[in-house]
Amino acid sequence: MAGLGKSVSKNVAVLFARQVVTWMSTVLLLLFLPSRLGPVNYGKFYLGQMIVGIFSLLIDFGGHYSITKAVSRNRENIGHIIVDSLGIRSLLWIISFITVNLYGFLIGYDVTTKTIIFIFSVGMTWTGARTVFWCCYQGFEMMKYPAYSTIAESMFISLVGVAALVLGVGPVGFTVITVLGTLLNFFVCVKFSHYLTQFFPRVNWRASLALLKEGFPYFLNSVFSVIYYRIDAVMLSLMTPAIVVGWYGASYRFFDSLMFVPSIFTISIFPVLSRMWGENKMSIGRSVQKSLDFMLILGIPISVGIFSFSEEIIRIFYGLQGYQQSILLLRIFAVGMLLVYVDNMLGTALLASDKQRKLSVLAFCAIIVNVGLNYVLIPYTQIHYKNGGIGSAVATVITEFFIMVSMSTMLRKTVLLNCKIAVQLKAILSGIIMGVFLWLAHLAGTYWIVQAIICGPIYLAAIFLFKTFEPSDIELIKGMIPNRIFSRNK
Repeated sequence: MAGLGKSVSKNVAVLFARQVVTWMSTVLLLLFLPSRLGPVNYGKFYLGQMIVGIFSLLIDFGGHYSITKAVSRNRENIGHIIVDSLGIRSLLWIISFITVNLYGFLIGYDVTTKTIIFIFSVGMTWTGARTVFWCCYQGFEMMKYPAYSTIAESMFISLVGVAALVLGVGPVGFTVITVLGTLLNFFVCVKFSHYLTQFFPRVNWRASLALLKEGFPYFLNSVFSVIYYRIDAVMLSLMTPAIVVGWYGASYRFFDSLMFVPSIFTISIFPVLSRMWGENKMSIGRSVQKSLDFMLILGIPISVGIFSFSEEIIRIFYGLQGYQQSILLLRIFAVGMLLVYVDNMLGTALLASDKQRKLSVLAFCAIIVNVGLNYVLIPYTQIHYKNGGIGSAVATVITEFFIMVSMSTMLRKTVLLNCKIAVQLKAILSGIIMGVFLWLAHLAGTYWIVQAIICGPIYLAAIFLFKTFEPSDIELIKGMIPNRIFSRNK
């Protein structure tokens, strides 16, 4: 386990440093984007981004996992992996570009939404290519270069975007700025590609097709997963007024911005777990167990905090005048946030242990569950509460619970064979204590900022009071704290 900590620490540190910058940029953007565009135009921007996000999966074709795993297990062949992956993606982009714009035309969206879809679909050209380089860096456990590219993108979009919003730019203009930011991300990724390889051969189309075949199970999982995460916005756009999509998009965007914790950890640990599964399958169980413990310990205070301070969050970032209805949505998402944290780690364990086919079947089942729930709950909550987003948010939480139970069952006889729940129970009890304190402080009329400052130490005190961490856990945490944040990864 100490070796795991040292292996993951440098990438966790780099990704955390990146996230500090990108989250600050996101916060700055949230202070201007929803309020300047208004719920209707913000809903159109959010919808266009979600739709293109679904169709862009055809370009990635499971690359986020298949390329990373291929590189982590076969680093000497990276030049061929890069060019063959780029070759097949150039063909997939043409199909995706035509299909997504045809979809926007046939559905009959207004001109603004169709223009946003078109601009984002143009950006798929370089976002798909960027994914190839990004995953190769991940396979080499060399995450500081993608961190540089992400920082450049987020700072460009936030600074230029905020200036443009102040000057009165609309949703289409802001879409252009967003796409230019992704182009900058791509250029930075390419700039450091010489650290991956000095040799780029010609495209071997037969090898490209082989990569396509190998990536198919990952592709199915990615498609089903993203459809599940994005279909709610599409269904809302078809079943409710545009303003409801704006309310939902506001709460979901903030909820999604807090997914950086599991994202940082799973991105760093995936190539390590993949390598461990290929070399020593017996050692992966304890690593996954401890990773799940950390996800739960980190996720509980975040979920409780977001639930408790939802009204203040919406007031600060969006304004209650246009986004009052987003408060309840954010509270529902806060409940599901902890489930997402756990599901991210369980999904990573399944993929690292070569169970991508089972995960694809589960993702497909999740679509059926989610779409069925949305189909029933959106019109019900729209009629009774004038906010169909409530139904979509509840459907998301229920589906995440279904996914968690299903993945735990899949891993129970292998990776989670000797799993212990003592740590999880102590963390949950600590979270309950934190929640009770916040409730009592609210009843006493304590200012919410004071509550937010004090609740963290209370949670940590409870964690250590219950002796949640074992001595080996303390050593692992120490091993994951590097001497230098941006230590050299080459």
